[in-house]
Amino acid sequence: MNKLINYAKFIAIFLILELLFTFFVSLLNLLGLNSGITTIIIFILNIILFFILSFINASKIKKKGYLEGIIIGLIFIILMVLIKIILFDNTFSISTFIYYLILLLTSLFGGMTGVNKKEKQK
Repeated sequence: MNKLINYAKFIAIFLILELLFTFFVSLLNLLGLNSGITTIIIFILNIILFFILSFINASKIKKKGYLEGIIIGLIFIILMVLIKIILFDNTFSISTFIYYLILLLTSLFGGMTGVNKKEKQK
């Protein structure tokens, strides 16, 4: 039960930050920034978000960081896919698969790094 509450917290944080990122990038797009650049910005922000949230989650769990990274990454990707299907009704392509694979690998790496984080000696 404690793990479910932990995952629910990370899902809430993810959704709030994802909405803020999308709003920020939409404003940049309205100000005249090229849509190709805004796509790259949102991709980089998603990579950072996946890494940081997996890092924090795994550092709290302190065991099997790769598994925690995969679990949290898959949860976030499933949320992103569901939102994309519901709101945009887009088809799935190889570039979309590669996008989600990169995010999953980033989450895995964040989880492994979070577990291996060394506490500072006092």
